[in-house]
Amino acid sequence: MSNAHRLHKETARDAGFGSFSIISVLAGVVTAYGTFAVLAAIAGAIASSLDVGTEFRTDDWTGSGAAASVITATVLFVAYLFGGYVAGRMARRASTLHGIAVFVTTLVIGGIAGGTVAGLADNAELEQNLRSIGVPTTTDQISEVAIAGVILSLAAVLFGSLVGSWIGERWHTKLARRVVDPAFGPTADAYDRAAATEADSHRRVDADPALQRDVAAVRADEVRADEARADEARADEARADEARADEARAVDLREPVVSADNPRYDDSTRSSGRPF
Repeated sequence: MSNAHRLHKETARDAGFGSFSIISVLAGVVTAYGTFAVLAAIAGAIASSLDVGTEFRTDDWTGSGAAASVITATVLFVAYLFGGYVAGRMARRASTLHGIAVFVTTLVIGGIAGGTVAGLADNAELEQNLRSIGVPTTTDQISEVAIAGVILSLAAVLFGSLVGSWIGERWHTKLARRVVDPAFGPTADAYDRAAATEADSHRRVDADPALQRDVAAVRADEVRADEARADEARADEARADEARADEARAVDLREPVVSADNPRYDDSTRSSGRPF
């Protein structure tokens, strides 16, 4: 886990939120459904205009042949790229977890929707509407597609959800970096002017040998001044250390030494500090 992702989780925890946001996942899934409906219609229209024999239909997610499988997988990837992005950006944490959750929730909702529609008597129009957003409603739709196409489509949904969620969470990291970067925001114009002025100064110095010598002399003086200040700081520190050492020695001399060799003090005077 990167440091940015760890900080995002800690921020959410400090705010009283857990690692998982169900509303973010649901928003991502709904976004993916809507995106698929739009992109599938566009892809179907383009395929029809080019006379591509894919039998790709805008009201169904299945088709025949390798071309239809590739188109379906591409549309699903882009749709769930947006869906994962919405989930990751809304959650602002745990992008991998939310990307997987978008994928799993899609499968669960598809299964529930398919089972519900199958139990209805008059469900033709409802089936068509569900298929238009990428939800298979019968087992025949699965069996009509080559197993490789099914695997490719599921991989596209999973990969799109993960990548989109990662990009969505990364947006918050990008935002934080731009906040502290003077090249963006209200200070951007002043920063650009200062950078342009500095670049112009460098060009003038590079074009004038005499000016280069003057700049080198000024920098040498600045280096010597910095060294002198550093030497003075070290000397001050040494004088301070010596003063502290002298003070410690003076304290030691003022304190009486009680021992068998000192007849002027005994145990009674040790506490009072007075001689006999």
